Amino acid sequence: MAHIYTGLDIGNGYIKVIVVNANLNKYYVLATTSVKTNGLKKNVIYDEKKLKNSLITAIKNTEEKIGMKIREVILCLPANRASMTIEHGFVNIKGDRVRGRDVSNVFEDTILDSYDNTRELVSCLPISFTVDDEASVSNPIDEEGEKLFMKGVVATSPKNEIYPFIDIVRSLGLNITDIVYNIQADYYTVSSKDLDRKLGAVINIGNDITSVGIFNKGIMIKNSYIPVGSSSVDKDISFVYKIDLPMAKELKEKFAISSSRYADSNDLEVVANSENKKITINQVQISEVIESRLKEILKLAKNEINRLTKREISYIIVVGGISELAGFNYIVEDVLGRNASCMNMTLIGARHNKYSSAFGSCIYYDKKCTLREKNGNMFDEVDIDNFVSPKKRNGNNDISNKFFGHFFDN
Repeated sequence: MAHIYTGLDIGNGYIKVIVVNANLNKYYVLATTSVKTNGLKKNVIYDEKKLKNSLITAIKNTEEKIGMKIREVILCLPANRASMTIEHGFVNIKGDRVRGRDVSNVFEDTILDSYDNTRELVSCLPISFTVDDEASVSNPIDEEGEKLFMKGVVATSPKNEIYPFIDIVRSLGLNITDIVYNIQADYYTVSSKDLDRKLGAVINIGNDITSVGIFNKGIMIKNSYIPVGSSSVDKDISFVYKIDLPMAKELKEKFAISSSRYADSNDLEVVANSENKKITINQVQISEVIESRLKEILKLAKNEINRLTKREISYIIVVGGISELAGFNYIVEDVLGRNASCMNMTLIGARHNKYSSAFGSCIYYDKKCTLREKNGNMFDEVDIDNFVSPKKRNGNNDISNKFFGHFFDN
């Protein structure tokens, strides 16, 4: 049976949509779309119409790639004023062994009365399950007993912070099957059995917000954000060289590198500035501008990590689109130390770090469905049959050609 999910990440710089096929804890990207975000700044919607149009474009582009209608999404949300509390739940097991319905019921009991009516539940992540008086387990399915106990972290956000995002997505006729914090989703992209046993941090450098999350055994326990991001790099280049922002961004992505020590002083670029005068930009000099701002952002993030926890952390992983810049990993190690690294997405169909949140949201949702023995497939079975049908592959409107063509674009 196909388990196909759609993750939607509404970033301040770009809207990312990803369609993933999940099969036995393996995840295959079917399509990705990245569209410039309009109408949103610093996680605040200032023009609903512009943002809505950006979303419509992103969804339609993705539908064209897969040849299927998108009706449901997992929505990534900012964790600006998120609150995490440890809660406990208990239910009587309905049969002789724990089943998905029992797990769902103990989740419901865990979140009961854990937050007030000014906040909205975003997630409830299990720390452990206990059946009767036996030892704690991470997955209680098939355990024999009469009572199921759960200890979990309940995460909530103010309604007035997340409802504007929920409302605008629903206005497109899309059903929001689940919601997850973007920094939380990032962890699911980088997670491993090793990291799931440790205390560490994830830093997501977004367009104009940098998010920081502290994770203990795979669960976010604290978070913070810094109101500065990759757009500040573009502004710095624009100011120093007196060029417009689109040109500054293009130079950052196609000419400069993030660590000046590895730049080439003989590599030059000639551009026209705002006064229509031709100027010559040296790769070392522009890289110094970029490096200075990136180091400032990472130092601020490091301070937030130290503020959030006094315990020694085992890892720091930096994600976000700007981490694709050449030499970025050297700056990460210089500022954050040797236990820090930069994520590198190498998935066929999603070879860019900007998709980390959207992709992670699908993994998060799949694991949640597995634990509750739930079929979370988001696409109509008829559409899926048409998608994989040999007859369709040989048709004039070849859906599969679109699908495989997408791989070569990513």
